[in-house]
Amino acid sequence: MSQPISDQMQALLLEAHHDDVLEAVRSLKVVQRATPKPAHGQVLVKMDASPCNPSDLLFLQGKYGTGKTLPTVPGWEGAGTVVASGGGLLAWWLQGKRVACGNQDDRDGAWAQYMAANAAECIPLKQGLTLEQGATLIINPLTAVGLLATARKEGHAAAVQTAGASQVGRMVVRLAKEAGYPLISIVRRDAQVELLKREGAAHVLNSSNAGFVEQLTDTCAKLQATAAFEAVAGDMTGIVLNAMPRGATAYVYGSLSETACGGVEPLGLVFEEKQLRGFYLGGWLKQQGSLGILRAAGRVQRMVMKRQIGTHVERRVGLEGAAAALEHYVQHMTDGKVLIAPHG
Repeated sequence: MSQPISDQMQALLLEAHHDDVLEAVRSLKVVQRATPKPAHGQVLVKMDASPCNPSDLLFLQGKYGTGKTLPTVPGWEGAGTVVASGGGLLAWWLQGKRVACGNQDDRDGAWAQYMAANAAECIPLKQGLTLEQGATLIINPLTAVGLLATARKEGHAAAVQTAGASQVGRMVVRLAKEAGYPLISIVRRDAQVELLKREGAAHVLNSSNAGFVEQLTDTCAKLQATAAFEAVAGDMTGIVLNAMPRGATAYVYGSLSETACGGVEPLGLVFEEKQLRGFYLGGWLKQQGSLGILRAAGRVQRMVMKRQIGTHVERRVGLEGAAAALEHYVQHMTDGKVLIAPHG
């Protein structure tokens, strides 16, 4: 190792999955954990900050598609400084650099003072981008980029998105506006309608209003919106897919309702060539390759630095206050992200 690092570190530990998300969050413990030693092709990152995303909550509940051996340290992404290399040209080159990093392998994650990360999956941060901004660089922004890129590549002239006031939803609004891509955003409250309009959204519908389905059907027809970015699931999946024109595809990338996708009109699938598909960021990133990921991340960093997109951080907490802060986040997600700062 290039500098003295303690053999022990502090981390948040998950000992067992819990179906109830609040119970899962409350079960997290601050423990002393062995500091990971990076293998060849890996680096050791001194973590500055790591967010909690809906995918982290799914993991705590044991519902995420990628599992890990328990007990383990959660946290899919974060940012920090590379303080040691396990060997390899890229790992050696990254030493001392500030990076955004993630970890979906079966080892400890980002809610710890140090994390071992694959060097090839680290994204060097541009000068002028803070570590706090870098902590949320991967999951939400690249999901927004990937959804729009997929819809455009597959020939959809316009899109509709659910959970429009979420962090991903607001980024999709900004990215679509920049690209001149027509977008319909669905929210649940009038305050969220005004929020998105302030951010430049041209078409925002409140699903709580009378006549919502008719409005959605008419607007989809007018814009020829045949792609749906679906984060809610439950009955919303069917409502949106049924309202879209012939040839529509709903890309399901979340399950905020924690219920099965429902209400899809089967004859629409048979006679109108409609489709229901999943969108998984990890799979999309693999398709892009290292160079494609760096290009997409570079674009995102430039937009963040220009304040064209960004993640609203509601609070930053140390490990000791993390469980309480995450409990608040579960109950008030639209308030903004919680960033866990393992070094205080």
